[in-house]
Amino acid sequence: MAVPTFPQSHGRLSAGAAPQVDAVLKQFLNDFPSVIGFVVINTDGIPTKWHESMPYERAVIYAALMSDFVAHCKKSLRELLSGPAESELANVRIRTREGTELICVTQTEYIFVVIQNCSAAVESPDLV
Repeated sequence: MAVPTFPQSHGRLSAGAAPQVDAVLKQFLNDFPSVIGFVVINTDGIPTKWHESMPYERAVIYAALMSDFVAHCKKSLRELLSGPAESELANVRIRTREGTELICVTQTEYIFVVIQNCSAAVESPDLV
């Protein structure tokens, strides 16, 4: 799964970057129909963009939990590998028994969380 690249904007989406980000996310959703949701989280753990079918409250929950999870993963990697910058966390994939997968991709200013239906049939999203 190719991950969209977002413009640099120092932790929040600038007015000029928002249409560009919207276009990238729209293309990403078209390219991967198994994606049933996403949240873009800034460095402060605040959701800046989320899937249209996801309520804001749910996006905040994903942002809080996943940014904390990613921070713990980064800390664990530093302690376990204690090596060069190549040991920096790039992404984490979590798969449930029900076939849902959470993919967290870290960038310098954002965490991109994708919720993907990995079962054979793509169903309508139920993110609540």
